[in-house]
Amino acid sequence: MSKILLSLAVMISLSAQAQENFSDKLSGSIKMGAGYVFDFPGMTGYGIHGNYSFPLSKWLQGEVGLKRIDANGFPRTSTIKEFTKASVLDFDLLTVPFHNENSAIRIGGGYSFSFYHILRSFPYYGTTVNGPSSKDPSWQTQESNGRMNGFSLTAEYEYYFQNNISIGARASLCKAYNNVLMAGPFAAFNF
Repeated sequence: MSKILLSLAVMISLSAQAQENFSDKLSGSIKMGAGYVFDFPGMTGYGIHGNYSFPLSKWLQGEVGLKRIDANGFPRTSTIKEFTKASVLDFDLLTVPFHNENSAIRIGGGYSFSFYHILRSFPYYGTTVNGPSSKDPSWQTQESNGRMNGFSLTAEYEYYFQNNISIGARASLCKAYNNVLMAGPFAAFNF
């Protein structure tokens, strides 16, 4: 928890400093979006995200975001439906290699804190004390809740309209329980 508070304090202070030093064209934005989720054991689903981004310089932005991920499927056996449900808090730094009055491309990474609820299946080969083990496994399930953290990667394209509204597409790879890829559209309000 202390890592979260320290990261949040640093980003808020940098954002306040950025607002004083850079021109009015550099502003913050609030983004909301949804997308397709692929959890790397082989499950699919959907995710939603909300982000607040703020300029640190002309070519660098900070971002704080929340994601909700819901994925399920049958990656190991056709009889047990596994799932991942996670709430993710992201702290990112994004470089802006291209931007003009109409659009911007951002690429970067950061750190993710995930609070998850999962169900996984595992093969079990029954054994006896002096006998052979079974060649065909039986599948057992394990359901758990917990916290996890790790690095995240993000890439996005944003197109600006004249009235402080923009739309775009975003892809991110983050740590929920496993690595999770989320990609989809978003809308933003720039101020």
